[in-house]
Amino acid sequence: MRKKSSRILILCDFDGTVSVKDTVNRLIRSHQNDPEWRYHVKRYLRGSTGSKGVYEAVGPMMRMDQGDLDRFVDEHAQLDPHFPEFLEWANANDIDVKIVSDGFDATINTLFAKHGIDGLEIFANILRFAKSKRVEIHSPHSNPQCGVCGTCKLAVLNRFRGLYDKIILIGDGESDRHAASEADIVLALKDLFVYCARNDIPAIRLRNFHEVPALLTRRVDAVAFDMDGTLIESMEAIAEAFNHMFASLGYPLMTVDEIIRKTGVSLVDFVRSFLKPEEAELGIKIFRDYYDTIFLERTTMFPGAAETLDKIGSVHKTGVVTNKRGKYARILADHLGFSDKMALIIGAEDGFKAKPHADMFIEFMKAVDAHERSTVYVGDAPIDIQGAHSANIDAFALANRFYTAEELALHKPRRVLRDITELPEALQPII
Repeated sequence: MRKKSSRILILCDFDGTVSVKDTVNRLIRSHQNDPEWRYHVKRYLRGSTGSKGVYEAVGPMMRMDQGDLDRFVDEHAQLDPHFPEFLEWANANDIDVKIVSDGFDATINTLFAKHGIDGLEIFANILRFAKSKRVEIHSPHSNPQCGVCGTCKLAVLNRFRGLYDKIILIGDGESDRHAASEADIVLALKDLFVYCARNDIPAIRLRNFHEVPALLTRRVDAVAFDMDGTLIESMEAIAEAFNHMFASLGYPLMTVDEIIRKTGVSLVDFVRSFLKPEEAELGIKIFRDYYDTIFLERTTMFPGAAETLDKIGSVHKTGVVTNKRGKYARILADHLGFSDKMALIIGAEDGFKAKPHADMFIEFMKAVDAHERSTVYVGDAPIDIQGAHSANIDAFALANRFYTAEELALHKPRRVLRDITELPEALQPII
């Protein structure tokens, strides 16, 4: 086979991805004539066998014909409504699309025929109907050296590796994991996104096929940054100032981790949540008076942060959106030498509601004349992701000692990064 001129391949899972509903389990359990099938499914759930072993065991127990399958697809399969327009986009841009599924080709072909979709190469388990409604299941795309999955998606990906410069995987679940580890980029729905974050696999969170063209080709115009924990290492100084406040007012001290995980909110909200109402104003004064004496000498930029700002500054409009007091944020940016790279540095007490409200994000986009679709926010905590969501912009979450990549992924950012130096490449169009 010769190389395609496009040199780009998108491999799409079917169940839970192209079909928004998973059809495999329901198809098996709704066409059984022997209760023993449950035993084999339970073995699969325990990890004692793979999908190939389940299909070999339960296939002879199934009873159905094409009419039964047609009715099943009508009732239980649901095509992502944006999948046809995605195929049109891919075809117009000379991008190859193939289906890789650990489900059944008969289900896929029946749903596609219903929607007038044809011409796609499909790698899936073969389900055929024999006499007396008996069912035969074959797995021609399994890996004989492993034999766990009915369709080895990793083997399919590797089959085409030499023919394409870039292979993109779109999937949602367990059967996509091995292929995800070798794809150039993963567009991940549901649990697969969390799995990729946990295992350092580059992934973009996907909601449906409507997003695919924009996510693969988007050019980012503006990037806003959180400050503490993202650009600057300031956590020890902040924690020390809070513990000075607690000690001064007779409260027990807190660990750095306890303080940092609770200080995503504004200073005022944090203090009010721990001190008596009549002590809040005094507590804020004690914190600020002490912090003023240490914050410059105790704050540094994270390794790679300055270099990252240099790399993206010539291409993207940048700024800071932080719940840190705006006064401190601007002083620190001057002190650390990156204020000139920021179109706007906005923080608490600058006249806008704190994160997770959208106010500061909207002000940043106005200042740099950027649209929601072309703006990204980079932060290190759940409140940063929530704030970006409130402003309808994408969040790139930066894992650190306080929040793991997996924990951040559960809050549904668009991407999870392990290090800020990954940002310049993450901002580039995939295609």
